Amino acid sequence: MATIAVLSGPRSPLANSGFLLVGWSTVLFTQAVVMRLLLGDTGPAVSDQTKAVLNLIVGQLLLTFGLRNLIGARHPMAHIVEGTAEHAQRPPGWMQRLDTLTPLKAYGIGAVLLLVSPADVAVYLSAIQGIAGLDISTTGRIAVNVALILAIDLCILVPLVIYVASPHRSRQLLTGVRNWLTDNQRRLNAIVLFVFGALLTLSGAIHLLS
Repeated sequence: MATIAVLSGPRSPLANSGFLLVGWSTVLFTQAVVMRLLLGDTGPAVSDQTKAVLNLIVGQLLLTFGLRNLIGARHPMAHIVEGTAEHAQRPPGWMQRLDTLTPLKAYGIGAVLLLVSPADVAVYLSAIQGIAGLDISTTGRIAVNVALILAIDLCILVPLVIYVASPHRSRQLLTGVRNWLTDNQRRLNAIVLFVFGALLTLSGAIHLLS
């Protein structure tokens, strides 16, 4: 959402998106390195049962965050703010602030985006923990970590590549996507959180019962 907002904005969309990607990737690499140092070469020093419990807890937290997003739009008082025509036509405040970005601010926002989302951090750290436990060489583990980071970077790279391929035609497309995301961000967030929450909960439950 942030990338699409930046690319459809009026100020240096390509440069700002590039710095957004660098800031985002910096945090991903930093977290991977920190987890690597904590877990060591042989993977996490915890039992499979402990990991299953952690996955179960993280899964329940993600389901809770997803339910919060879903109920927020259906709250009895939601129509007072979210049901007004003015609110429907206006993007969120954070998205409006992206229209006045500079490259340095874009780097900072890219770094902060992941840190301010506990659900995203939980999923990412759970994936890194899983990689650390793989029975592969150090080089192979590093390669899998890099592949994971690149896969996560696709949420920024895909709209960025579309913009570079056709900047004039893509502006109209990205503006339309931005408007759709503005109207459906709660539902979209809820779906993503429910999917990852259900997967982690199911994984934890299966390991505990087996």
